[in-house]
Amino acid sequence: MRILLALLLALTFLASGLTACEQSPEAPSREPPGPSSETPDPEVQVAIQALGDESEDVREAAFEALVNIGPEAVPALIQAMREDENEEVRWAAATVLGEIEPEAVEAIPALIQTLEEDEDKWVRLAAAEVLGEMGPDAVLAIPALIQALGDESAEVRAYVAQALGWIGPEARGAVPALIQALGDESGEVRGHAAMALGLIGPEAVEAVPALIQAMGDEEAPVRSAAAASLGAIGPSAAAAVPTLTQALGDEDEFVRRAAALALGFIGPAAVEAVPTLAQALDDEDWEVREVAALALNMIGPPAVDAVPALIRALADENDNVRTSAAWALQSITGQNFGQDPNIWQQWWAEQQ
Repeated sequence: MRILLALLLALTFLASGLTACEQSPEAPSREPPGPSSETPDPEVQVAIQALGDESEDVREAAFEALVNIGPEAVPALIQAMREDENEEVRWAAATVLGEIEPEAVEAIPALIQTLEEDEDKWVRLAAAEVLGEMGPDAVLAIPALIQALGDESAEVRAYVAQALGWIGPEARGAVPALIQALGDESGEVRGHAAMALGLIGPEAVEAVPALIQAMGDEEAPVRSAAAASLGAIGPSAAAAVPTLTQALGDEDEFVRRAAALALGFIGPAAVEAVPTLAQALDDEDWEVREVAALALNMIGPPAVDAVPALIRALADENDNVRTSAAWALQSITGQNFGQDPNIWQQWWAEQQ
């Protein structure tokens, strides 16, 4: 199930064009770290200064050098991110910390401070992205990230929503704010907010009505993200079945794919969608056909009315569709006749 959920969310990231955008150790103290008592490594200092060089080649070499130095560079990078007068250096320092994580977990308080206080939107964006990349380790940042959903920059708000999603179920306290973000004026923010709710998963069940409404968004990436998130919430999102069923006829193939798989994750409670999923086995897009078969597979025996359509799908020109149809037939009927449509047809006729 976890693998399928990952596939569902990955599918929607690809579909929407959204930029991506074991137990965790105990969260660090909120107090920003003070100056390091250690003498800064001259190599680190030189590399940090070079992050603001006019030459792109020099900046790239410095970036790579700091990443290679790794955790030993973290204290100096924190200081540069908080104090350097050059916004390019502050942005690059935050970005390097993201490349070093999870060893850079000590930077979380400073990243929070940067998100809250830096005057440059690109530096704030980088801080939000790095906090998201740290996942559940960054749980301490959730209040600041919620606050930053009101940032004046749409780009920052989008990355903040993404970060909350990457933190995962531990960010369930952000669900009301993410629901509000589904009404943001920026489609990118709305899409990332929808995706974040899906990454939080079943803990975001209160968002189901708002996600159903987002299925009517004018932008396809938002609709596909909303569909995927309803699937990630699972059976508790059964109220979305009529809307998801209607979305199987969406003009955008990525929305149709996400809607079909979401119905599968809702499971037997999505039985009313079976006739439309059976029709989707004839969709012009082979990936929609494949996902429709997967959805019928996950619905299981209640999808018995789709058996004739699945038998026809065994003759599909695409091997993935044929394979998925065979799996669905086995799941629904308990029989295993492989991919031979003639044997399946004979068996089905005998059942009538």
